[in-house]
Amino acid sequence: MTFAAALYFQYVEGLAPCALCIWQRYGLGVGILGALLAALTASRAGRVTFGAIAALGFLFEAGAAVFHSGVERKLWEGLPTCSGSTVSNTFDPAALAAAAAGGNSVPRCDEIVWEFLGLSMANWNVLLALGFMTLCAIGVARVRPRD
Repeated sequence: MTFAAALYFQYVEGLAPCALCIWQRYGLGVGILGALLAALTASRAGRVTFGAIAALGFLFEAGAAVFHSGVERKLWEGLPTCSGSTVSNTFDPAALAAAAAGGNSVPRCDEIVWEFLGLSMANWNVLLALGFMTLCAIGVARVRPRD
């Protein structure tokens, strides 16, 4: 659900992800993959292992979203890549050309580009990721010893 929403905002609404959004997607990907493998694995050890990996992936996602939320709300400074600049320490002419050709502004991590009920996308992602992490943890705890 959250990955589909991220892709919708990126490809339909034209909101390119910032550096911190990408970090959140890494955790989301690990969480989704772990949860799928846990659901498809027959052994108890596999379900516990993959379920724990999923929970940790969602925990990482939530942590990145908390950091992003703080950057958006100006509670702390973001990463050097959060400035909105297309030129980084590892200058990549192809990335610069692609950003310029796209016509979209380079996203900044310290600006809220979308809000719903007073919460930004990063704020919502904290809540959803913690919810998914909790579901995975409950699933791991409910694996019966005889399975």
